[in-house]
Amino acid sequence: MHTPIDQVRHDLLQNRVDYRQSTAFEGAHLGLLAKLGELLQRPDSNYRSIAFCWPFKEEPDLKAPLLQWQQSAPQRSLLLPKVRSDKRLDFYTWSESCALITNAYGILEPNPESPGIELAQPDCILIPCVGWSLQKDCLWRLGYGGGYFDRTIATLKNEGHTFKTIGVAYDWQKLSADRWVPQDHDQALDYVVTNSMIYPK
Repeated sequence: MHTPIDQVRHDLLQNRVDYRQSTAFEGAHLGLLAKLGELLQRPDSNYRSIAFCWPFKEEPDLKAPLLQWQQSAPQRSLLLPKVRSDKRLDFYTWSESCALITNAYGILEPNPESPGIELAQPDCILIPCVGWSLQKDCLWRLGYGGGYFDRTIATLKNEGHTFKTIGVAYDWQKLSADRWVPQDHDQALDYVVTNSMIYPK
């Protein structure tokens, strides 16, 4: 019998707080950033626009490798999501000079009224994971439960957009099938990057 999903999520979020304060965190975080940089440097990773999430609470801060990626070639852009009233996400261009606003969830997001901010479609979306799993030959993400990314990914696919999704997590956040099984509405990921591995291997 599976552990109730609310309990699984609660345990993972508490573990993330504890892990952030542990001696293992710094090395694991550096490993995660290195693996992300490795994936972005692959010859087949010819992305022009990458969406990422501004770090919230104990989520990993990915800005360093992303800024390096952006600055290493012309016409590359970084995007941040903004929550819509229909519980989907729009993506806007971001630079270090952009002023951000705090949404109802306490998360920093773009201000569409700021000068130079443009609505854009990503060809790669980096998504922080509360937990992740490899099941049914697919990679899956357990999030906070709001379904924002699942709805957004499904909408973009239905509209014919071509893009990749990359879950970002630590090794210890991996869930076995006896703890969590993806539901019909969950959207499979193309990759998961952890502090020691890029999946699929």
